[in-house]
Amino acid sequence: MDRTFKTLRVTLFVLCISLFSNAFAQFDDGSKAGFKMGALGDSITIATNSDGFGHRPKFSWATGTGSKTRNFTSHFLKLKKLKRNDVAAYNKAKGGARAKDIVRQAKELVSKKLDYATILIGANDLCAWKEHDQRKLDEYEGNVRKAIQTLLKSNEKMKILLLPVPDMYNLWKVNSNNRKCTRLWDSFGVCKPILSSSLTPRKREEFKQRWEDVNRTLDRISTDYPDNIKFNDEIANTKFDKSHISTIDCFHPSVKGQQLISKMAWENGWFE
Repeated sequence: MDRTFKTLRVTLFVLCISLFSNAFAQFDDGSKAGFKMGALGDSITIATNSDGFGHRPKFSWATGTGSKTRNFTSHFLKLKKLKRNDVAAYNKAKGGARAKDIVRQAKELVSKKLDYATILIGANDLCAWKEHDQRKLDEYEGNVRKAIQTLLKSNEKMKILLLPVPDMYNLWKVNSNNRKCTRLWDSFGVCKPILSSSLTPRKREEFKQRWEDVNRTLDRISTDYPDNIKFNDEIANTKFDKSHISTIDCFHPSVKGQQLISKMAWENGWFE
């Protein structure tokens, strides 16, 4: 069997794991820490394929701890240093999650009475939309709002960092001439509305417009909660290069990409 095809089969298996695996819970030990944070989202927040196949939560931009051989600075580690106190982190993100799924994630975190939460969601929603659909955009907004309201019911003083969806048009552009990546995207239908090689420039521009609509929606939501939510589109405007993208699937952030998200989100968040 062709070696490239074998590799693609393995990659498909990993992508399936990313889509259907259970949520990753980090430090969920009932600790009575002085400060508690939670992370909601999809495979980006559990660092899927960032440093090898599968989930690599130790390199999550939000709750990662790094490894003995590789330094990494997440929001969790920065909070530990900033607070000089015990900090607990609960990562409820799940591979393949869409906005509707973070409502359940938020419910799972209610009992923790979080002080701080991060939300990064929307890439999978965009990948499922073949064209503009206001009804779907409204549903997306409604689910994000439900998740936020659920979190705030447990602690009305909670601080929430609502992140924009990273530039997926740029993701395509970076590897558009990489045959390995384009073959992988086409073979396994990875986010067809932006990555399929059969798309016309017009179709990609339409996707870009939907991506911008999603981030404008998140920005609008944040204005309704000025005391609780911070949103900054700086991450959306940040251009990833090849080093920031996983070499395994040409889709998820690499460890370097996770670190960049962590840095940009922190600099535009509550604690900088």
